[in-house]
Amino acid sequence: MSKAQVDAGVPGRAARLISCILPDDGTERRLLAWLRDQGINRADSVYCRGHSMLREAVTRRGKLPEPNLVRLVQIVVDADEAKALFDRIYEQAEIHRPGGGAMFMTPLTLATPFALPEGVAAEPSEV
Repeated sequence: MSKAQVDAGVPGRAARLISCILPDDGTERRLLAWLRDQGINRADSVYCRGHSMLREAVTRRGKLPEPNLVRLVQIVVDADEAKALFDRIYEQAEIHRPGGGAMFMTPLTLATPFALPEGVAAEPSEV
């Protein structure tokens, strides 16, 4: 964090962005619920079209393979907690299974802490 940010009162710290590409089978909803139970609330999930991300690409020469739906989950975590959480997410999301997904982590210069208001109910888990 720069001296100007400290002087301006910007509440932030070094962080990491953990990105997971997961199959569209409910894994990301279970992962988000687990993260919330762990007190981690800086995460989101979006649908994406994946080409050969989680399964073998079978196509004719000169053609693109058919896309399949995948989920991209992004988690912002403090830099000092990132390595341990990365390993726990790998196990929790079962990335190790065939077609289970992929993960990577990138540094962020600054991330602002985020706190949910008291009394916000957890979303029901449908899967």
